[in-house]
Amino acid sequence: MATILLTALAICASQTTASPTAGVPLGLELWPRSQRAARLDLDKQLAQSIDRESLAKWHDLVASVPHPAGSVGDAQVIASLKGAFEGMGLEAELHPFTAYLSSPVSASLALVAPVSQELSLVEDPLPGSPYSESEELDPYRLGWNAYSGSGDVTAGVVYANYGRLEDFARLKELGVDCTGQIVITRYGGNFRGFKAKFAEEAGAAALIIYTDPRDSGYGKGLESPEGGWANCDQIQRGSLKTLPWSGDPLTPGYEATKDAKRLNPESIALPTIPVQPVGWLAATQIMRRMRGQSVPGDWQGGMPFRYRLSGGEDLRIHLKVEQKRELVDTANVLGTLRGTESGEADPGIIIGCHHDAWVYGADDPTSGLIALLETARVLTNAAKEHGAPRRTITFAAWGAEEHGIIGSTEWVEGNLERLQAGGVMYINLDAAASGLRLGVSASPSLQTLFHGAASVVPQPQASPMGAGAVRGTPQQSALDAWRGGSNSLPNVGFLGGGSDHVSFLALAAIPSASVSARGAPGTAYHSLYDDLAWYRRVVGPDYESAALVAGIVTVAADRTARAELLPFDLAEPARATLRVLQSMMQRLTSGSGTQPELRELIASVREEIQIGERLQSKAHARAEEAGWTTGSAGRFNSLAGLLEQCWLSQNGLEGREWYKNLYTAPDESSGYASWPLPGLQKALVLATDEDIRKAVEELAVVVSNRRVFLGSVSSLLR
Repeated sequence: MATILLTALAICASQTTASPTAGVPLGLELWPRSQRAARLDLDKQLAQSIDRESLAKWHDLVASVPHPAGSVGDAQVIASLKGAFEGMGLEAELHPFTAYLSSPVSASLALVAPVSQELSLVEDPLPGSPYSESEELDPYRLGWNAYSGSGDVTAGVVYANYGRLEDFARLKELGVDCTGQIVITRYGGNFRGFKAKFAEEAGAAALIIYTDPRDSGYGKGLESPEGGWANCDQIQRGSLKTLPWSGDPLTPGYEATKDAKRLNPESIALPTIPVQPVGWLAATQIMRRMRGQSVPGDWQGGMPFRYRLSGGEDLRIHLKVEQKRELVDTANVLGTLRGTESGEADPGIIIGCHHDAWVYGADDPTSGLIALLETARVLTNAAKEHGAPRRTITFAAWGAEEHGIIGSTEWVEGNLERLQAGGVMYINLDAAASGLRLGVSASPSLQTLFHGAASVVPQPQASPMGAGAVRGTPQQSALDAWRGGSNSLPNVGFLGGGSDHVSFLALAAIPSASVSARGAPGTAYHSLYDDLAWYRRVVGPDYESAALVAGIVTVAADRTARAELLPFDLAEPARATLRVLQSMMQRLTSGSGTQPELRELIASVREEIQIGERLQSKAHARAEEAGWTTGSAGRFNSLAGLLEQCWLSQNGLEGREWYKNLYTAPDESSGYASWPLPGLQKALVLATDEDIRKAVEELAVVVSNRRVFLGSVSSLLR
């Protein structure tokens, strides 16, 4: 999984943020005036310390062998990461866990009628690509989807577009029955696991998921190996797990240790039908022979014939998939830079990226992993030169993310108390560097922090090949490029699903962020071709993308680690909440009996904005004048963390009790999109006054509790 899975709501992207304090460097409003010049000098030094050659060496270290979770290559990468952290002088440790994973045994796909033809399920070597030609790849050439059911099916075919909930509803409206059929859908539109879930619910006997050339192949540009887009053989692997909890399928809510108590695998809703991913060449052999009614206009993809909804009576295909599911040992790798004011158990600021890949993973995940390693190197050297930071920084390489965000979730579940007591923020870097177009999704309280970090990091002058990249101009900052031609500061987007930030938000309400730079002309997503040759040819050999990400994360982390006061915004969470609530109000029908309650909640949030802005201004003034005592600064920092934890619900979300954060969660039908205020979002989908009123009342309690903590902040600022 990758950070492309993190989505921002349009209602947030279109708004402007509060203006920065005049004459104060962005993001340093809470720093004492006497320290700001030195801080800016250190920011510049940190940004200049990011080394492109070092990034390339890190990439060779972590992306030169296939390393799916639990494999021999995975163990090799784990050992290399531990050695790298130790070589920097960090405290390095392994956090082992035992997870219920899936692996392929065999698979075959064939046309049975009107012709007999075997179809390819493997990715062939690319001419001139030493990685794709390597014999060590032979065990990994088969495309597969983790947690597919095993089965042997011969049946007719139904095309279901992207396999979204609305697509299956449309098929029903059009009189197309999926019962007993092999459904074929294209990738995109939602998490692949929901395609399988919805197909199974529709009565399908099996599912084929293919990569359509309009979405990521020649419809976008030149294919590999000439260009960077998916060729006819490219197959997207990926997990199908859609359980109502993140992490190990058998240990929801507690750590997957070797001797943990586990659920019965038969009791959980993993797919039972066989599911097989294919490239578009194999899909063409099936779909060009379909003879049913023509598809609706927006269901047409990029293959050179008209798509049909069904295959007709004469078209029959045979799919056989065999997989095994078993307990597998792997590990997270952590490196710790101790802070002078952090407790022994405090994880402090956590910067993470998973280390497992479907094959090589040069983009997903290791383009982010190398940014993490370089950030660790630079910050460790800064600690040696300038002294240790106030707060601990933990660098985390998570295991088994691709199977369902497992390693990070098991660590959070096993360390929840110390995380809530001593965690400051989490920054995720999954597949973070494939272009120069900066994007940040984050908890709103972190918005100013990332604006400030981006304002001191130069936008790279070099540009990856092709369209979609952002070429810097002389003296332009990353923030200037990020905001484009706008005079307003950009809002960060809400975090969605699909990567390792999920458990930090869902279980601990730790302020979290995902930082990435995108725009390369191509994708090798979850394929065998996502190797170093593809990355250096398409993204570029100069590593400017990874340097951009590492620079911003390094500055943001060091500012947070060394600041007297945590650089969190007290008003932005309420501003973001207001934007969401106003959008929701527009969705209510004029006759809804819950409009008064929602208006009252909106009024309370407006008041919180005013209080937060007033307190923020007072805190800024304190930084300009007398400053803070050690005790009052510590109290302010504690209250800032408690403000975030006000969003936690002991009972969790209805139907998804594992998710405890009422502020944000992944949506329920795509798995990727963000659902800010998820309880109210679901109530609006259900469209009953009782559910809406209950969700509003729950949020009103949160707003009231936040008001109490803001009152405590006010007492510090008198």
